[in-house]
Amino acid sequence: MQVYKANKHDLKEIENIYHIAVDHMISENNVNQWKHNNDKFTTQISDYIDNNNFYVVKENNEIIGFFAMIFGIDKTYNEIDGKWINNDSYITIHKIASKYFQKGIASFMLNHAITTAKSNNIYNIRIDTHENNISMQKFLERNGFIRCGIISITCNFNDKNSLRYAYLKQLDK
Repeated sequence: MQVYKANKHDLKEIENIYHIAVDHMISENNVNQWKHNNDKFTTQISDYIDNNNFYVVKENNEIIGFFAMIFGIDKTYNEIDGKWINNDSYITIHKIASKYFQKGIASFMLNHAITTAKSNNIYNIRIDTHENNISMQKFLERNGFIRCGIISITCNFNDKNSLRYAYLKQLDK
């Protein structure tokens, strides 16, 4: 597997993986996080691509996953019901999804983010997930993320406030 910066030519395959992820979430009773037939998703991903913050994972020239990785302050995390472990520099991961499950793709993306952060002398990663996304919560906790609190956002593609569990992983220096 390899990570590449996404470009507009990748959008169709990114949208296909998005729909696979939506179906998977629905199968796990997480019906509110992402929705099918949503132009807001494509607009948001296009913005990430324009800002060089969106990545695809390829294996044998096939896009099998994607994620956003953002350097600097993410306003999503300015207000938290809880407390961050520290206020040091961090990178943020958003929109993590894969085409196949149980294949280690999410771990691969996380390891890429860790390597990228450390190579930029950043030793914290922040991420959040929907309150109903139990499999992502378990994945994050298995990988050393600490739940720091709850944030409320309105960018969950259905324009309703959504509770998200906010996590932080401190990296070894």
